[in-house]
Amino acid sequence: MHLRALGAAALTAALVLLPTAAHAGGSDSPTPYTVTAEGVTLPAGTTFEANGHLNYRVTALDGSGNRTFNVHQAVPHNGVWPQAAYVGKSYYAWADHPLFSTAFPDGHCVTWVQISGFNEHFGEGGQAPACTDPIAPVDPVDPTDPVDPVDPTDPVDPVNPVDPVNPTDPVDPVDPVNPTDPVDPVDPVDPGTPVDPTDPVDPATPIDPTDPTVPTDPITPGTPVGPVAPGTPTVTDPEPIAEVLSASPSFISEVLAAPPGKLASTGFASRTIFVLGTIALVGGTALVVVARSRNDDAPR
Repeated sequence: MHLRALGAAALTAALVLLPTAAHAGGSDSPTPYTVTAEGVTLPAGTTFEANGHLNYRVTALDGSGNRTFNVHQAVPHNGVWPQAAYVGKSYYAWADHPLFSTAFPDGHCVTWVQISGFNEHFGEGGQAPACTDPIAPVDPVDPTDPVDPVDPTDPVDPVNPVDPVNPTDPVDPVDPVNPTDPVDPVDPVDPGTPVDPTDPVDPATPIDPTDPTVPTDPITPGTPVGPVAPGTPTVTDPEPIAEVLSASPSFISEVLAAPPGKLASTGFASRTIFVLGTIALVGGTALVVVARSRNDDAPR
């Protein structure tokens, strides 16, 4: 007999002989716990006990890859998985085992289950494996037509290297300009004493405007007077002038000095007579003008 089978048989026999066995049925009897493809559920009122164990066997959907997983509820657990996490619980998921998900990524079938405290073993009483739904196959992707290779391009001729430029002679540095001496600051001017503001002058009382005077009635212009006919010029009597001239010594002397048969010289005496006649004429004309002006100004 295989060693693993012998070990399982010995373990089963030991469990049967344990005084704490809760069930008297055989390993091939119907199980009181429920097994599904996702996990196991204990009967109502029953939980996983301390220091108990759970063993289950799983295969791939096609029956290959048989593998057994062991869950020991050690107390104290000393940091070993599952660290007594299921003590007092009534459900365990198969995928909780750290190695389960990587072992069956495409689905699985649970073929055998053994739980401490129960004599009945799932899978030994003719129970069918509890399997997950098969994963629907993915339609293969149609291959795409291969792309024609691109013709290689002709290599480009390398560019002729450019002759290096001769370095220019360095320029001598320019001597720094001496800084100018700073100008002494001007002393600030003391502000003058502020002048007190003068009191505001009260505005004068406005004078009442005078009533406008009544305009006088316009004077009616008089009837214009027509021009006065010039009067008859006054003829000056030459007799007084002759008397004046005859009384003038210079006139007499000039007349007496004239040779016989000739008219007397009209020297000074003639000029005198002419001037006096002119004066008389102008004076008479002036008198006429003055008299006429007075007549025009007299009220009518």
